[in-house]
Amino acid sequence: MQSLKGPATILAVDDNQEALFALEQLLSSNGYHVVTASTGDQALEQARVNTPELILLDVQMPGPDGLEVTRRLKADPQLRYSVVVLLTAKDSLEDVVAGLEQGADDYIKKPFKSEELLARVKAALRLKETYRELQSKDLQLRELARNDAKRASFDNIVGASQPMRELYSLIEKVADSDASILISGESGTGKELVATALHYRSSRREMPFVAQNCSAFNENLLESELFGHVRGAFTGAIRDKQGLFEIADKGTFFLDELGEMSPALQVKLLRVLQEGTFIPVGGTKAKQVDVRVVAATNRDLLKMVQEGTFREDLYYRLNVVNLKIPPLRERASDIPLLAEHFLRVQAERKGTRRKRLEPEAIEAIMRYSWPGNIRQLQNEIERLVLMSGADEVIPAALLSTQIQAQGGGVEKNQEDPATLKDAVEQVEREMILKTLKRLNWNKSEAAKELGVSRSSLIAKVQSYGLEPRNGAK
Repeated sequence: MQSLKGPATILAVDDNQEALFALEQLLSSNGYHVVTASTGDQALEQARVNTPELILLDVQMPGPDGLEVTRRLKADPQLRYSVVVLLTAKDSLEDVVAGLEQGADDYIKKPFKSEELLARVKAALRLKETYRELQSKDLQLRELARNDAKRASFDNIVGASQPMRELYSLIEKVADSDASILISGESGTGKELVATALHYRSSRREMPFVAQNCSAFNENLLESELFGHVRGAFTGAIRDKQGLFEIADKGTFFLDELGEMSPALQVKLLRVLQEGTFIPVGGTKAKQVDVRVVAATNRDLLKMVQEGTFREDLYYRLNVVNLKIPPLRERASDIPLLAEHFLRVQAERKGTRRKRLEPEAIEAIMRYSWPGNIRQLQNEIERLVLMSGADEVIPAALLSTQIQAQGGGVEKNQEDPATLKDAVEQVEREMILKTLKRLNWNKSEAAKELGVSRSSLIAKVQSYGLEPRNGAK
């Protein structure tokens, strides 16, 4: 019998070299991949290296005997799924009973006929298929448990400063309510992470979490994304489309960059919040949903209300609870923690040893104001890992010039920006250019990732002269 990945691997263990050789020849000639061991310690080592489907294990051996080896195998989280068949020369059932109590799956008495052994091997490998299914389910359950624990904690939000502890406390208080939440904060502060924490600490955690950046589409496309459309609603609508609100039913809908939403869509959103209903684009029949709305913005919505660009009734409907995320400059003590987190992420992605910043570099990044907040710090760490090559310690000299100038990492040179405004514009230009190149100059996707509206991004691209030569959009 063969496994799905090729010949089954069998570990044969016997301190009698002649018997071991005969066993190896018999199994190999019948298409199995055989590894051997003649002591208990060798058996454990070979099992760890090869993870065999089946272990044929002699009971009487020097060192740890077959009973002790069985106990250790079945106590190992990885090796417990290997089938163990004991080989015993005794007529007494004492060893057999003891072996089965330690977790052995079967036994065969010596001397045995070749046909009998091969039949037992086939039966044992059928049992292995059952073990494989159990192992797969066990891994799935472990992964689900890890994900549930992670989602129910603040592991994805890094920070131990007083402002962040106050934020965690407020999240705990409001997470399990159905009240609408308005998350405010500068671009790059991690508003979607807070929205995710709210969802996975609520009673809706088993239902969908849906996120949409309101600046990613124009008004018509955004309406279709949010509320869906019916066939024939507009040119190209060849079939009914389910909207994100319907997909998020019984769950949480995170609306990012809410300040970019048009007045017409604000009306439709208000209806969802007040009545729990909406009408798809081109439709006539209202649909009912139960969705908790969490919205976020980096704009001053109250000022927009006063200016008449944002509905007052919608503002108060959304702003039942306000969670304000502090900018990175107001929680400088968290900067080393975040830097360490991003260094670990980079190491895991690349499968390399984790790098570290030299003390002067840490001091410099703690003194820098980080106008782009966490997103800017993440990009800086990614750049430092790339620029440092094979070095495990990243020196302050590799920091971006604006960080060196403001943070005091190294002496300012003539090419550094002359003012803080220049420094901010320089890092902004670098971030925009890097993001656009990586996204093949897709401005909608770049705006979403950078946390700005598409119109704002286009204005900055033109201001900095970043239009590609080939005319990509």
